[in-house]
Amino acid sequence: MNDIDRAFNFLPHLRDIPAFAALDDEPAGFIAGGSQLRVATRGQMICEKGSRPSGFQCLLEGRIKLAALSPLGTERVLDILQPGRVFGVAAILLDEPCPVFAESICDSRILVVGRERIHTAIAEWPEVAAVMLKLVAGDVHRLVHDLEACCLMSARQRLADFLLKQGRCSAETNDHAVVVLPAAKALIASNLNISAETFSRELHELAHRGLVEIERRTILIPSLDRLATFVLEAPSGERGQTQANAFPVPS
Repeated sequence: MNDIDRAFNFLPHLRDIPAFAALDDEPAGFIAGGSQLRVATRGQMICEKGSRPSGFQCLLEGRIKLAALSPLGTERVLDILQPGRVFGVAAILLDEPCPVFAESICDSRILVVGRERIHTAIAEWPEVAAVMLKLVAGDVHRLVHDLEACCLMSARQRLADFLLKQGRCSAETNDHAVVVLPAAKALIASNLNISAETFSRELHELAHRGLVEIERRTILIPSLDRLATFVLEAPSGERGQTQANAFPVPS
């Protein structure tokens, strides 16, 4: 498949990624022309820690976890990517190895944008550089929020904050949302820096307080505003349990 065919076939997929949706046709077509479509099965390694990626990756369908391993082999999930997310941008811009590994947690489709193609596009079109800066800035913003949550929020607050973010993305009305957990509870718990047992206990406590309703992997949020208030104003006793409910982050 030549560049013209790839641009024609992959441009609609690139437009499905929010960061590239508003990009002009010329730079978007050029980027799509240097892309490849990749299919990954559940459990397949997308990128190994220390490897040098051939390009950054846009998740079209499925779920991918980004994780790190401690020297003892303990896994810590750093992020769970859902469709529309992009990863590997910093590695190709810095020309550095991947600092984490990426694994597909269900059947997934990924659009891989070649490293040299994106470098050329950045030099040719300032708007492409702006898109890449926004992607990197978004990653930094999420990492700062996650660090703040881990250090300053209790386990219950972290779980409520996670559900709040998911709910705001899927809200049916201004104040009501239905959330389908994007991964197994153990993976989400690792991402929140809590144990799976703590996850289940705190989820049922939120339900006991009337903040959520549980239907297996589906979580009903009657009021996003009430849940947001809980995240910001949890009782001081729960804040004091922040470190007690967390397990150490691998170094």
